Amino acid sequence: MFLAGSSDRWFWSEDALPPLAFCVHALVHDGLPVPPFDRHPQGDGDLRGRGLDAETWCTWVFAVVVAQGRLSVLVRESDRLADRATLATLAAAASAPAALCPGTPELRARLGELWVGYQPQAERWRWDLTGGPRGVRNRLAPHEQRRMWKALLPFHERLPTISVFLVDYPTPVVMAVPPTTCLIAPGGTSADYVRQVLAAAELLAAAR
Repeated sequence: MFLAGSSDRWFWSEDALPPLAFCVHALVHDGLPVPPFDRHPQGDGDLRGRGLDAETWCTWVFAVVVAQGRLSVLVRESDRLADRATLATLAAAASAPAALCPGTPELRARLGELWVGYQPQAERWRWDLTGGPRGVRNRLAPHEQRRMWKALLPFHERLPTISVFLVDYPTPVVMAVPPTTCLIAPGGTSADYVRQVLAAAELLAAAR
């Protein structure tokens, strides 16, 4: 999203990607606390029993972010037949988050089972947060979008962009995934969400 009528082409983007949401869903299912996602119940410990720990989870999230980023770049820039095979390979990898987990084969196998069961729920959730009643067009009125873009002005020279990926979590959360990505479980109001995006920008700028 960039400011209409401005010559400044700096932008921030927002999406709700089921593979990234699944990473958080796995934490909630298992009960493993990984700050800032540490305000959910204990869960069944199933994934921890197969080797999931905080370091593995964070590495997994980063791998999913990288895979999605590579896919997005290729989708935007690909205009050659030779790229289509690469595009198909990246799309398959990005849509199979369990395979990107660096843990044990047993852990990846169990995540694969959970992913199959989670996908229908994830697609409904994605529609709700992108085109549905909780989508950005309903969450942020046009004047609020302009106000947030202007509030991000101090970060235009410090960050090339900000990629916001919405996730489903019981309480509002912001997690920075440098260099330019953040995971946000949105707060209850538009003002809460604006504060979350600004907090994410602060975290990402501090990490550079």
